[in-house]
Amino acid sequence: MSTNNNGFNKFKEEHPFLLHGLLIAVATILLGYIALLFIDVFTSHGQEMRVPNVRNLPLVQAAEKLEKAGFKWDISDSTTYDEQFKPGVVIDQDPRPLSMIKAIRTIYLKVNAMHPRSVKLPKLQENSIRQGLAMLRSYGFKNVQVDSVASPYKGLILQVTVNGHQVSEGAMVSVNAFIRLTVGDGSIADLDPEALLDSATIDAIEQQNYEEDLKNYQNQVNKVKNASSTAP
Repeated sequence: MSTNNNGFNKFKEEHPFLLHGLLIAVATILLGYIALLFIDVFTSHGQEMRVPNVRNLPLVQAAEKLEKAGFKWDISDSTTYDEQFKPGVVIDQDPRPLSMIKAIRTIYLKVNAMHPRSVKLPKLQENSIRQGLAMLRSYGFKNVQVDSVASPYKGLILQVTVNGHQVSEGAMVSVNAFIRLTVGDGSIADLDPEALLDSATIDAIEQQNYEEDLKNYQNQVNKVKNASSTAP
């Protein structure tokens, strides 16, 4: 025993750096082995499970089914409303049903909203039909119909109805509502302009014309007076 100790001490004194290197290498190997053991434990290595299908189930039933199978779950989206599904049911899941995954994975559920999203109706009247449709699409409206009426203003939105009723700008409207835009077709643009004006507008135009004629008459009179005064 003493001979071995003497030999080790001699090696330690003669080769201190080599000894430290060997000790570090041994420690590294041991730590790596321990780390692999812990990784297997924490990642459930080799413990894969089949994901239950919870699509079309109400959220409460879907959660119970996943928890019973040993999975954790979370909601990834609950703001989208799809008319093809009942309110509050799971419409999609990730990972997909029947796939094999580790038990520590979380199942993310996309749940159908309880009712369609509502937004403020933008100002549509007196805008062009192109602008109006672009705004409605950006707000998420999908059920939009366009019809036309006789009007001198081609392509201009004249009236807006929601589910058959007129609503004011800024009203809260479901994005699934039925929107009807009534647009001018420009078919009466060649009629007498006076037929398209009210009496007040016509009176204002006549007054303006009268004032311009009076001004022109006064200018002519002044020219005649100036010419007479300068004549020999």
